Amino acid sequence: MAEVCRFEFAEGISKGLIEEQIAAAILSAECIFGQACVRLHAGYAVSDGKAVIDVSSNVGEYVAQVFTGLMTRQIGEKNFTVEWIKEKGEE
Repeated sequence: MAEVCRFEFAEGISKGLIEEQIAAAILSAECIFGQACVRLHAGYAVSDGKAVIDVSSNVGEYVAQVFTGLMTRQIGEKNFTVEWIKEKGEE
């Protein structure tokens, strides 16, 4: 079963800022879990005003938590929403 956190940002929040903060969260995860583990388990996608982070592993959960904290500090908690989504996969 795939699990993702979907982030939606207020108008005017740049894709570049979103990508910078995800990169910072990934760097933090590398310090904790190691580069190889993060490369295998961290997945994300960014588009204008939106981001999705795969949280189906401990690494992904960590990245999402750090990213949420960074964005809260950068833009404030009222300027984005986050939703945890479980998707049923093929069995």
